[in-house]
Amino acid sequence: MSAESGAESSVKRASARGLTQRVVRLLGVVVLLLLLGAAFLRLDLSRTWSAIATTDVRWLLLSTLVFAAILPLWSLQWRLLAPARSPLAATRMLEVVATTSSVLNTTPMLLGEATAIVLLVTRAGLDRAAAVSVLAMDQLLVGGAKVVVIATASLLLPLPPWMSRALITLFIAVLLLLVALIGAAWGHVAVSRWLDRVTPPRWRGQHGSLGAALAPLRSSRHAGGAFLLALAKKAAEMGGILCVQHAFGVQLPLASVVLVLATLNLATLLPVVPGNVGVYEAAVVLAYTRLGVPADRALALAVVQHACYFVALALPGYRWVVRRGLAPG
Repeated sequence: MSAESGAESSVKRASARGLTQRVVRLLGVVVLLLLLGAAFLRLDLSRTWSAIATTDVRWLLLSTLVFAAILPLWSLQWRLLAPARSPLAATRMLEVVATTSSVLNTTPMLLGEATAIVLLVTRAGLDRAAAVSVLAMDQLLVGGAKVVVIATASLLLPLPPWMSRALITLFIAVLLLLVALIGAAWGHVAVSRWLDRVTPPRWRGQHGSLGAALAPLRSSRHAGGAFLLALAKKAAEMGGILCVQHAFGVQLPLASVVLVLATLNLATLLPVVPGNVGVYEAAVVLAYTRLGVPADRALALAVVQHACYFVALALPGYRWVVRRGLAPG
């Protein structure tokens, strides 16, 4: 087979994979819309809008502010995960995190992650290996924090069997990622040599910073601090959920907040649609109806909670996009 025919075959395979992914995503969206449509037919939407109209706006503003606290916590976490030889200004990392959050909450899957790597390289000044390492460690911490939230929910309230099974699956996935990253952190010389052999020629010789990039995993102070910040972000998210409950005058035990967040963490593991629109609301409704809240009121809580979350985490990043774009420096 000639080089040209091989390249053409590779392009065709890539195109077929892309088409398959688009078809699967489209089917997922169609199924989601059908499920939401069926649910809406059983709801009294007039009561839902009435509940929204009677909310206490002050609690909603506070909820938005509490959700927004996730961004500086996230920024501080990524500064801990960045190589020590590359000290970053707080405002620069906050810009990177806020813009990444905006993309994650408004675009399809993987675009947010790709944007994070680009911003860490162009705006934060990290090399490619360090940027990928920061993102990998962030995913590890996010997964670990989700395991803690769901496990806490299982201790406070009886969970349905599917959530218990999902918890075990998530725990195994996080454990495997932890083993892989720790292995790369301590055996970075061998890993760098292996990557030089298997990656494209233009990337060879760029993996030497892998050891420094994964240094936080070799430091209990950095790794522990970063994980505490991951838990603090979850605490801020629970605070925002609690404020929305107060805005609607819903009186539920504190464990309800943990259950809502645990359900959200599982439902949004793989973003099927941009911003998890529909998925987010369905997860919140599922949690609240299990707690005895009427479906129409649960929908009102879900819609408003997602709106507060979106305003807090999706809009701030566009401030930098509008003012300075994505240009380095």
